[in-house]
Amino acid sequence: MNSFFTNSSHIYGDEVFKIFISVLCGSILGFEREIRGKSAGFRTLALICFGSTIFSICSYMLGVDANRDRIAANVITGVGFLGAGVIFRNNISVSGITTAASIWISAAIGMLVGIGAYQLAGISLLLSLFILYAMDYIQFWIDYRFQHRDYKIMLDLAAGSLDLTEQLENLNLKCTNIKVLRSEKQLIWQAQISGRGDKLEIFNEWLLNQQSIASFEW
Repeated sequence: MNSFFTNSSHIYGDEVFKIFISVLCGSILGFEREIRGKSAGFRTLALICFGSTIFSICSYMLGVDANRDRIAANVITGVGFLGAGVIFRNNISVSGITTAASIWISAAIGMLVGIGAYQLAGISLLLSLFILYAMDYIQFWIDYRFQHRDYKIMLDLAAGSLDLTEQLENLNLKCTNIKVLRSEKQLIWQAQISGRGDKLEIFNEWLLNQQSIASFEW
């Protein structure tokens, strides 16, 4: 009986090490999502990375005859459903795509750890952290130069008409995904407006000074 436990600990020693490494990698990746208050954070990504490693270990232990690639394919399919669950659509904007991608890469890192590709898993983790942290500053610069804002403007028809298109053209702002709803007293104008951040702020100031605009949000 003692020899059985001794052999078992020897056989599964590497697997236990892989499990701890996968939990560590998933936790590091999930920490970034957690501090940003995202739906899939510290625990979620740690569990996804952990689970992917276990499935990879299982596929390796089943041997060649068991078609190891099928288990890996099923892991990817399952992760796809998890990723879809954190993507939300709000009017004409979509959120949660970066979190879904983090779930996807967390599973990929877990699978790399499961097959013993520690160096590749480490490089993948570092590149993921670089994209999520360092490239945030690049994204900030891009957002300032070319922002996308979803506007909802409510116009009071009794106060007169207002040419929004002319003002947008004067500020060199582009308008897409226009939706107009009209009632007896008000007209609701929804659209995505794109352009420089400072130009969009000027547009907001212009909206505040218009008597015919009851309210607006973005």
